[in-house]
Amino acid sequence: MPDIEDGKVRSELLLQHKAFIGECHIFDGSSLLLPHKLLLPKTELVSLLKNQVVKLTIEFISELSPNSPDCLRYYNILFRRILKQMNLKQVGRNYYNKQEATEFFDHKLVIWPGYVTSILEYETSITLCADVNHKLLRMQTAYDLITGLRDPQTRKEDVEQVSKELIGSIVFTLYNNKTYRVDAINWEDNPRTKFKKSGGAEITFVDYYREQYNTEVTDLTQPLLISKGKWKKSQQDTPHKPIMLVPELCYLTGLSDKMRKDYRVMRDLALHMRLDPERRQHELRKLMNTIQTNREVQRELQLWDLKFDTNFVSFSGRILKEVRIFQGRRAFDSHPQFADWSRETRSGPLLNVKSLDHWLILYPTRNYGAASSLVQSLRKVTPTMGIAMREAKMLEVSDTVQSYTTVLENHVSSKTQMVLCVLSSEKKDLYDGIKQYLCVKCPIPSQCVVARTLDKPQTLMTIATKIAQQMNCKMGGALWKVETGLQNAMFIGIDCFHDTVNRRKSIAGFVSSINQELTHCPEALV
Repeated sequence: MPDIEDGKVRSELLLQHKAFIGECHIFDGSSLLLPHKLLLPKTELVSLLKNQVVKLTIEFISELSPNSPDCLRYYNILFRRILKQMNLKQVGRNYYNKQEATEFFDHKLVIWPGYVTSILEYETSITLCADVNHKLLRMQTAYDLITGLRDPQTRKEDVEQVSKELIGSIVFTLYNNKTYRVDAINWEDNPRTKFKKSGGAEITFVDYYREQYNTEVTDLTQPLLISKGKWKKSQQDTPHKPIMLVPELCYLTGLSDKMRKDYRVMRDLALHMRLDPERRQHELRKLMNTIQTNREVQRELQLWDLKFDTNFVSFSGRILKEVRIFQGRRAFDSHPQFADWSRETRSGPLLNVKSLDHWLILYPTRNYGAASSLVQSLRKVTPTMGIAMREAKMLEVSDTVQSYTTVLENHVSSKTQMVLCVLSSEKKDLYDGIKQYLCVKCPIPSQCVVARTLDKPQTLMTIATKIAQQMNCKMGGALWKVETGLQNAMFIGIDCFHDTVNRRKSIAGFVSSINQELTHCPEALV
């Protein structure tokens, strides 16, 4: 008392009494685990926070056995402490080794190697589950991106383009090793703007970073980034003050669309980030060797009388029984080693076919050739599949969401079964706008295809086959089935989406099979 929300501050207040509670303790912000009982079941202590008196009350709750499920939470807190002692840096939930970072100067990227860890009880024993992880950072700050989008003549930023590039992205701040989602950009304020510190004193962002992190901000006219911070459902009605960030100190994370399309970038990243089992085991063994040889870590574990086995857990893998795939009257193997049976599916009719009688194809003017090539290829592949395909209504559009939706409003009827949209590029806003219209305002099955994927004659027949299969499924047909040996079974899939932008809505997506052959799966949103 008074209540302090910040977990770090609560820990600092408790540590003022380290001599009383003992060096061997684990505190998670509200619960305290000790290897011994205190003298009294209820103890009151007094700490100081900037000359303010704070009363701490420690009350005995329960005694835990080493295998208690509640103990697992404390073991994980202890292991995170161990990772810090190994000089690994926490970013989000995981820990990374900044000293072993790999820099790609050609691509302006940095990779921090790290680990995902959790201590859980598996079958007969408590086990450390660990995997190799990587944090991908760009050698480009949000400020670099903003200045790169300035008009050379006016020296003014393209506000709309900057917002499009930055809002929704995740940035990383080196001064505290934290990630933030950019929710908005404040063009009115700048680093010379003052804000109130927790104690009530006012300070500019420039002075704050100089005093707190010994970091200088050079451009005093840059805007500020706004992050609403982490949202928890339990705090949805609590007023939440946004976090203001200086673009110059915020490094971009992840890959841009341009980088994803660059073969050299993806090849070089794959060499470092996609580890085969042998390399993965080698990296995890390195982690365990460090734990076994680090004196500070071993001292911490000895305080709790804990130790890790030097070897990995070994067990026999289970190979699932191979199943046969049935397509019409034909049956073939699934080739479990490769999980690819696409070649076999092309040479016979599908399991449940839907005819294409009334459908539209929308295409930008410059992509008429790609749209025509696709139609010709569909004419060649659909007869083998058993799909009866009538002529599509070909409609020309310009490269905007408004143009697509206007043309659809004028030509969609109650008979329309399918809309196929050829897109000139992979613009997310264009795709999202078309899908929103065809899913919400005018519910019709739809298929989008980027014109660039139709430019290669050698792969066009394969792509046309895939598109025909997808359209058949979306109209309620089925490609094939498998014999599971189960009777009267329903397969169910559930996933949750949490709205991190508006911080309020959570949506559950539910899908299940509703027929004996497990091929009909209508969806529902809750």
